[in-house]
Amino acid sequence: MMKMKPSTLIALAVSAGLFSGAASAITGTSSVKATFTSTIEAGTCTAQIQDASSKAISTLPFGDVFKSDLVAQSRSEPFKIAFSGCAGVKTATVTVQKKSCSGANADGDSFAAGNATAFEVWKGTAGNGTLLSCNTPTDQKVTISSGAAKLDLAARIVLAKGQTIDKVTTGNVSVPVTFVVTYQ
Repeated sequence: MMKMKPSTLIALAVSAGLFSGAASAITGTSSVKATFTSTIEAGTCTAQIQDASSKAISTLPFGDVFKSDLVAQSRSEPFKIAFSGCAGVKTATVTVQKKSCSGANADGDSFAAGNATAFEVWKGTAGNGTLLSCNTPTDQKVTISSGAAKLDLAARIVLAKGQTIDKVTTGNVSVPVTFVVTYQ
């Protein structure tokens, strides 16, 4: 006598149940209804701020900056927002969040860092690219290709709107900048 495996018996019972259900459907059921439901989700990516060498960072270090650098607007640091692992995403829109703008009325294009200084954020190269204004944020579209993309940016330390170099004193300065990302 052959022993049957338990999984074989279960498969036979299911087959028999389907057969008996199919037989009763022939006796008078002319149609059936089905309702399909789903939740449509926006796709996402993993977004990360990276330095020029593609290392993940949360702070962009400028090191020592001299007053002459502020006057000449000559100190900038490149960085990027890297998108990876994208699923169901064709583009991403990046906007800087309006917060801590420089100027007496907080209406400057740069982000106030205190001590009469501020930071500008640029798409591309500082001074030659597109300024991402703190006061009037604009969307920057990024095309996602093969599940990845990058947005090259630069930050530049400058005098805050309406400030002069004689108001700057020595010491550390910093400002948090938030990027809002929307996926399409």
